[in-house]
Amino acid sequence: MIKGDPGMEDIYEWSQKQINVPLRGRTGHGDGVHLLTGPIYVCGAEPGDVLQVDILDIVPRINPASGKTYGSNAAASWGYQYKAGFLDGIKREVITIYEILRDSANNLLWAVPDYQFTYNAPQKGYVGPVTTCTETYGLVPETANGIHYEWNDTSRLYRYNTPVPCENGTQTWTSYLYPGVITPHPTGTEDYDIRGKFKVPINFHIGNMGVASYYSQLVDSVPPAIHGGNIDDRRIGKGATMYYPVQVNGALLSLGDCHTAMGDSELDGTGIETSVTPTLRVTLHKKNALPLKVSKLHYPLLENDNEFAVHGFNYMNYLKDLPNPSKDIYKINNLTSAFTNTYNNTRDFIMTAFNMTEDQAITAITVGIDFSVSQVVNGQWGMQGIVPKWMFNMSDTSPFTPKVMAGTSKPANVTLLTSL
Repeated sequence: MIKGDPGMEDIYEWSQKQINVPLRGRTGHGDGVHLLTGPIYVCGAEPGDVLQVDILDIVPRINPASGKTYGSNAAASWGYQYKAGFLDGIKREVITIYEILRDSANNLLWAVPDYQFTYNAPQKGYVGPVTTCTETYGLVPETANGIHYEWNDTSRLYRYNTPVPCENGTQTWTSYLYPGVITPHPTGTEDYDIRGKFKVPINFHIGNMGVASYYSQLVDSVPPAIHGGNIDDRRIGKGATMYYPVQVNGALLSLGDCHTAMGDSELDGTGIETSVTPTLRVTLHKKNALPLKVSKLHYPLLENDNEFAVHGFNYMNYLKDLPNPSKDIYKINNLTSAFTNTYNNTRDFIMTAFNMTEDQAITAITVGIDFSVSQVVNGQWGMQGIVPKWMFNMSDTSPFTPKVMAGTSKPANVTLLTSL
């Protein structure tokens, strides 16, 4: 995916010779795993405003050496399969590499699995990638107010407090503990049997996008919250508009964690993680002139041609509600509280946007609105209430016809997707 692409090699090189991206996460441990573009300072943005982000396009990055595009899906230790259990009782992290196919006119078609490999398979002679030792001290800037926090860790404890000792100048990674580690191939565990088994529609979307939280301490990039972040709603793609309540001066928009495809739930821990280039348009709505639909916004809201998606999580404001938020949020995850908050947000949205009473909103939700699970892997779980615009457009007397493909924000009449 990277070799032969000078731009990618320059950014992600991590070998026994050098590490170009050594510092990951708020402590250097890899907590907060995402490579995000930003923060983007929006002039004039203040708390109480609403930031509108229109996704105009998303195109995949092509490796100039091969002319191809690949993505990876990590069935990782934070995936739901680790909670549900494996048929043979053996927990394992399996990576699947996908190729994104095109037709003869270079139109995007679909993604197909190419091969799988396994982390920490000593029985096959592979224990994991070996790299030079990560740094254990440094400075992490807090962009919102210019304060710098120092961190210093000599224990080399990573995800789940797993030790990865530095021995003779190298570290061996026996599981997916520190994002950014590049796996050289072959590992000896490659399995090509998955080729030709299935294909998935292409639906490029942005998994992690949002504004900065008001929280004065460093914030993990994994759990989503009222400011957006790692929502992992597969509808946040081309044709979608996101609305975020601004919490700090400048809003500080960041985005990354893009996927070629993903089903509701992001079950195994990731989508098809892919390098893409999005085109965005940012609009600032001042708090004294907010459009009605976002006049009482206290959650991330999606809009496309067909519907609104009202998002909710276990805790809408876990940074405020939990005593030790960066750790406690990973201990409490269930769909009951996520559904309750999503329902409450959906009810509030309908009452505000369509001038309805609570009782009117309840019956409208019951007979016409679907709820779905965005993800069950991000520390706190997420859901969304899908509100069709057609329901509330009483001047439209035609039968309901979806304007976007189900579970996306793409036009419903598109068969072949974006040309490159």
